[in-house]
Amino acid sequence: MEAAFESLIVDLPGAELLRSASAPIRDIAHDSRNVKRGSCFVCRRGLRVDGHDYVTAALAAGAAAVVAERRVHAPPGVGLAIVPDGRLALASLARRFWGEPDRRLGLVGVTGTDGKTSTSRLIAWMLGAYLPGVGELTTVNTRAGGADLEKTGRLTTPEAPTVARLLARMVQGGDAWAVVEVASHALELARVDGFAFDRAVITNVTHEHLDLHGTLQAYRAAKRRLLELVERSPDDARGKAAVLNADDPVTAGFADGCPVDVLTFGETNPADISAHCAGVTPDGLVIAGDSPWGSWEASTQLRGRWNVANVAAAVACLGSIMGDLSAGVERLASFAPVKGRMETVAAGQPFHVIVDFAHTPAALAACLAEVRADTRGRVLAVFGSAGDQDEEKRPMLGRAAAEGADVAIVTNEDPRRERPEDIARDVIAGRTRGGARFETMHDRRAAIARAFELARAGDTVVLAGKGHEQSIQFADREEPWDEAGAARAALADLGYGEG
Repeated sequence: MEAAFESLIVDLPGAELLRSASAPIRDIAHDSRNVKRGSCFVCRRGLRVDGHDYVTAALAAGAAAVVAERRVHAPPGVGLAIVPDGRLALASLARRFWGEPDRRLGLVGVTGTDGKTSTSRLIAWMLGAYLPGVGELTTVNTRAGGADLEKTGRLTTPEAPTVARLLARMVQGGDAWAVVEVASHALELARVDGFAFDRAVITNVTHEHLDLHGTLQAYRAAKRRLLELVERSPDDARGKAAVLNADDPVTAGFADGCPVDVLTFGETNPADISAHCAGVTPDGLVIAGDSPWGSWEASTQLRGRWNVANVAAAVACLGSIMGDLSAGVERLASFAPVKGRMETVAAGQPFHVIVDFAHTPAALAACLAEVRADTRGRVLAVFGSAGDQDEEKRPMLGRAAAEGADVAIVTNEDPRRERPEDIARDVIAGRTRGGARFETMHDRRAAIARAFELARAGDTVVLAGKGHEQSIQFADREEPWDEAGAARAALADLGYGEG
């Protein structure tokens, strides 16, 4: 893939072309470590580093052009342009270089504090009943042209060049629609700015990521930006719609002044797509409801009552796209639960073990409440909170564990540059009188072993916070990690085999 530097810069808002490039552009990069010969290096100010400090490294790696927010030195022959905002320019340049793939397929964006991944995967799965190809870009998977691609990195939503490149691959693979999980970081930091979303699905908005956004109001505003992206996308035959949770006050409030058609979903408040749990089978939940396209009922392999809302959101999005639910709802019976979401680990032990990604206060409280309803004995929770992130949620996590569990073991999640003992102290500060008995064990493997040692027949041990993640991040290293695998190993140490 090649493009002339001038063609990428022309009509870019606020851009000033200072020098043309003597060589064609073969890639867009913002990290000097990823620059290759022919790349256009875009300088942007990051949260911790400034890309302008790495221009020399990018040029040494073969950059053919530099786009910066201020004048930088570049030798003759290297293209140079000045832009007002490097982040916005990065997104625009990436879209242009990859041929604006977001305009060439239908694009669903899914955001929210909880349920984003499951809802994204549910939408893509149901759309697959009607379409030969549906692209996916979520926390746990990437899929293009009917093939699963390797998921690299832990970002829910990658940087703009990666998003654009993957969308282009979906177009090339024949996908008609794509579902992208959009984190608040991506909305705040312009990773998807300018992308032409046709649908916006917002699951809920509770407490999370104040380390980046500063206030709940700013966090909510970041989530609402997805609606603005839908509004700004060009009109076409696909139409535009926002799918909002009628049971969540913040999300429901986004309907006021929403610039596009709104479809609501919910269990308790009046909604366009109603949903309720119609039964529980050995395989999972039966979920049913009403919609503008008729009544619907789905047998699923899903566990966790919160999945009623996730399925309702997916049904609403599906109906807005296809004008039909029958084939998509029927296909739900074969939808495999997302890894690390209410995942059961069974090795013949007399107690239950569940791995769940619950890492927000609301998600942890919901997970423990769900488990409590199905547990004859005690509930034991192994959990932590991430370092270098929202400190305000830590005591809220402690309170959720105190109220929902009998035993709470606070351990490492991703301590990063913080001391594990400081994180644990913040979490334990939220415990309530008469609640769970707390222990602290920073080594996560040892904490899991401790929980299994304490567990008795009929108990349930919940391993919360890591879910599908494949590493634990420390200040100086990133250690491989598999939560379910660690649980199986600990059970094997106790003499339990596969069951």
